[in-house]
Amino acid sequence: MVRAKCWCGGELRPCKLHPSFAICADCGCYVNRRPPRPEALKEVYTLRRYWRIRQKMRSFPRIEERAEALKTDGRVAYWLSLTDRFAPRAGNVVEIGCMPGVLLAELQQRGYKCIGVEPDPEAADWIRRAVGVEVRAGFFPGVSLPPCDLFMAFDVAEHIPDPLRFWNGISDVLVPGGIAILQTPIESRDFENPFDGRVDFFDDLEHFFLFTESSVRKLASSVNLEIVALEDARTTGGYLGQICVVRKPPA
Repeated sequence: MVRAKCWCGGELRPCKLHPSFAICADCGCYVNRRPPRPEALKEVYTLRRYWRIRQKMRSFPRIEERAEALKTDGRVAYWLSLTDRFAPRAGNVVEIGCMPGVLLAELQQRGYKCIGVEPDPEAADWIRRAVGVEVRAGFFPGVSLPPCDLFMAFDVAEHIPDPLRFWNGISDVLVPGGIAILQTPIESRDFENPFDGRVDFFDDLEHFFLFTESSVRKLASSVNLEIVALEDARTTGGYLGQICVVRKPPA
């Protein structure tokens, strides 16, 4: 499979910075020209293959240790600070790609009604048993979900084969006035090489897009969402990429 156009329909130009990626002539998005077929992703994002084997290959903490690692490096506290800044003080929360469930567990303790989504049924069951949060299995937006006041997806958007469908799903599930917080790499500073130091990270198996500020604004506008904030994501543990906060306009 060779991708011929960007998600926005723009023509793709060669990219010398990464052997597998091209650059959209319209929105500037960096696009993986040879991504896996969407059906192949069902075999990648499983508890056994991703969280047992691939995790070990990348020297990530074991899944049983991941919650504590996310707390120790400051990510959980940082994500909670984002909800303090942007989210409503109560309501329904949906998190896509919620493994290991630690953030939803924290928000549930604060009184939010939380639902997570994981592609793999076995992974979803692991989280339910580990932290006592409801988790539904499937690939968003092909999962039945209630309307939510807060939608979250951290390090997910770059793994999605169809960004417009994903963002449409966000718009559909948010209530009017609802907030979505996404963490994903966004090239917003005209770097000479946005892949610098992360070429290996943007591999052919998992990563479909490296977004630009222009492409994110175009996605939001296409699905009637308003950009609230675009900023770097940083913790005491280091640089995490970028945060994009959007709002569904009130009715």
